[in-house]
Amino acid sequence: MPFFWDPLPDGTLAMLVEVISEESSLRNELAFSGCSNLSLLFNQYGDLISTNDAFSHEFGDQLPDLNSFLGDANLAQEWLALVRQGQPLTTKRLCWTGKSHYWFAIDGKWLDDKQQLLLNIINISQEKEQLNKEKYNAEHDFLTGLLNRRGITNAIIENQHSYHPYSLLFLDIDGFKLVNDTYGHAVGDKLLRAIAIRLQEAVRFKGLLARFGGDEFIIQIEHRNISDPTSFAQQLIRALNRPFHLKEVGELSIGCSIGTSQYPQDAKDIETLVTQADMAMHRAKLRGRNRSHHFSPDMADALYRKMTLRHHLTLALEAETFELYYQPIVDMKSQKLKGFEALIRWHDEALGHVSPAEFIPLAEETGQIVPLGKWILKTACEQLALWREKYDKHFIMSVNLSRAQLQSSLAPTVEALLHQHGIPPSQLALELTESTMLQDYDEAKQCLDDLASLGLELYLDDFGTGYSSLSQLQDLPISTVKLDQSFVQGEHKGSQAIIEATRAICEKLELKVVAEGVETLSQLHYLQKCRFDYCQGYYLGRPMPAYEHEARHFSLQNHVPGTKYYY
Repeated sequence: MPFFWDPLPDGTLAMLVEVISEESSLRNELAFSGCSNLSLLFNQYGDLISTNDAFSHEFGDQLPDLNSFLGDANLAQEWLALVRQGQPLTTKRLCWTGKSHYWFAIDGKWLDDKQQLLLNIINISQEKEQLNKEKYNAEHDFLTGLLNRRGITNAIIENQHSYHPYSLLFLDIDGFKLVNDTYGHAVGDKLLRAIAIRLQEAVRFKGLLARFGGDEFIIQIEHRNISDPTSFAQQLIRALNRPFHLKEVGELSIGCSIGTSQYPQDAKDIETLVTQADMAMHRAKLRGRNRSHHFSPDMADALYRKMTLRHHLTLALEAETFELYYQPIVDMKSQKLKGFEALIRWHDEALGHVSPAEFIPLAEETGQIVPLGKWILKTACEQLALWREKYDKHFIMSVNLSRAQLQSSLAPTVEALLHQHGIPPSQLALELTESTMLQDYDEAKQCLDDLASLGLELYLDDFGTGYSSLSQLQDLPISTVKLDQSFVQGEHKGSQAIIEATRAICEKLELKVVAEGVETLSQLHYLQKCRFDYCQGYYLGRPMPAYEHEARHFSLQNHVPGTKYYY
């Protein structure tokens, strides 16, 4: 059956469309007004039509248009275009309500065939404030209020693209631990706050300042804001060299060491720049402290070498791949062998021969010197026991000690080794340098007293180059002083006077004296004239493995040229 359309009277269709539109608008308005969410209604041009009761109740009804609400006309047009295309609109933004700014979570959609824009919003200002507070706390140092490590790192990364060339300064307070140890951490904290204030005054608006941790600070400063990075570092040093006045202790003077690296000359990422500046700072400390030093590529090579050595040193300790060499010590009166000094040697398969001057300081720095020293002591006692049994020799074995080994457990360890190998205590000598006694003197002295009570010989090594006083020679249970080789070889002005004075003092104190570094016959004759008790040096015998001494020295057929001395 054919379909026939019976047209409506003129104007009826338009009237129906208007009625439907009004009903739709009424439904939207009823839904809009009764919505518990905070809602705003804009027309297709971004003009505000209305706010619902929930929004008006909380923020009033003096809201401007969409441009003002967002604070960005371009963004308002982007939103309108986005929603017209049927794309979802979900975001978080700081908006203007007509009275104040608030953070809102916003969802947007079109109504009435894209004639009206409905924004449903949630006030997240408190949450945002909490997040900002957490972010602030995470990026700032609680003690000084400065940026912390994370804060300055993030700040530099966020603005890296806009930076001109800049310098990164790594600043470390010299001797700060002494302040904490002497006056307590409360005074130390107060000093850190005072340091932070003084650094802020020096940096001002020129760059970023952060407390990196402990007594370390980082400064990032663009070159256009300063005349010269080195001069600026010196300016910081002078600023911190001025005395600090603290109520609890009065006046305090400090120094600092600064390392610098440059962007983009040295590196383009913050982590590398910090590492480089840190290396340069440590180089400044090695060169005397209270100074600055700029990074150079050789420092990276040195650091790589250090890390490689540390790894291989750990492996060598586990595998016990070290070796002891023994250098003769000759008795000047009897013209016979007095004993040996045990000296460690290390030949690594990958690194080759590694000098003790390189790996011993590293072992002390890392704490590996304690197990290493224990191995040296054990191995030297084992060798001494073998020689006692094989040759019936009653000479002394001398072993060097590190400061880290001077612990309460050392004396019981030594006593157990002597008992295990049947060695009389009088045949073992332990050597320590003058610098060994600088820290925790009372603790170190107690340890030496415990060792001396076992009947051991205690030697003071490298005498004349450290910080010991004559009172310490009386106070410590020292039996023998070893004069540093630099005096024997005449490296110091007035070396002969020092040699003769040392012998005279030791004679008065009833201490034996060993001259180290004897390399010529004339030196040997002079020391004999000065009535030295013992001598040691390349002229008398180089350090050698045990088997070479057995082949050459214990035969009693080898003697020192030009003398009557036999090994």
